[in-house]
Amino acid sequence: MSGSKYLDALSAERRHAAMLRNVVYAVAGLGALATWVAWQVPKKIDVHLLPSVTAGTTVHVADGESVVPPANVYGFAYYIWQQINRWNQDGAKDYGQQVFRMQNYVTPRCVAQLTADMESRQRAGELRNRTRQISEIPGFTFASNRVIADAAGSTWTVFLDMQVQETFRGDSVKDVFIRYPIRVVRFDIDRERNPWQLAVDCYGTNRPARLSEADLRGENPATREKQLKVPTLPSEIAPAALPDATPIDAAPANAAPVAKPAAQS
Repeated sequence: MSGSKYLDALSAERRHAAMLRNVVYAVAGLGALATWVAWQVPKKIDVHLLPSVTAGTTVHVADGESVVPPANVYGFAYYIWQQINRWNQDGAKDYGQQVFRMQNYVTPRCVAQLTADMESRQRAGELRNRTRQISEIPGFTFASNRVIADAAGSTWTVFLDMQVQETFRGDSVKDVFIRYPIRVVRFDIDRERNPWQLAVDCYGTNRPARLSEADLRGENPATREKQLKVPTLPSEIAPAALPDATPIDAAPANAAPVAKPAAQS
């Protein structure tokens, strides 16, 4: 009998040992699965929030990226473009310095276009002793139809209706209204240099256009007084023509010719 009890005890120990091995294998398998799942989770997540977040706001994140609200895209395009076009003292120096300062928020292609524009203006004598500033036309601020996204939601065209003012040695030489069709794209770059991961890509396939004052001002039927009115904006970017605007290089019909300042030696 003692031999039979010994064999039964040995068999029970073996079954217990086998069960423990299975538990170890299961835990190891679950650990490997958890490690794989953790590895698949994005290491960094970009979340773009509206300027005003109210209760119940939902942000959808896919592959570590959330949808960029149109207001954020508009604000980004406006700030970067305004900085590039801010020449406080001398455009011959300020233009290049501003492009260099903003280079992490501008695509390389756009930097090349801006550099070519700067060189062209320099040869034409349009930078030395010039100042420039651009700002939103009063009453023509953000609206949802000013930001048009592509199907993938990774590229946008932002319509900025701006007042462009330039002076030459203190004298006003330009004061016009221009619509800029600014292209904004997602931009994978060092997050320390560009935390928004967005970049201005100049105009894409579009062109800036001049807005006449007649397009900007209408008559209020009730008071018969002039009032600002927002020009028609396109609902899509095809074709590239901008409605209610004329090419930027075409002077208005009623505009008096302005003498271009001579280049300085």
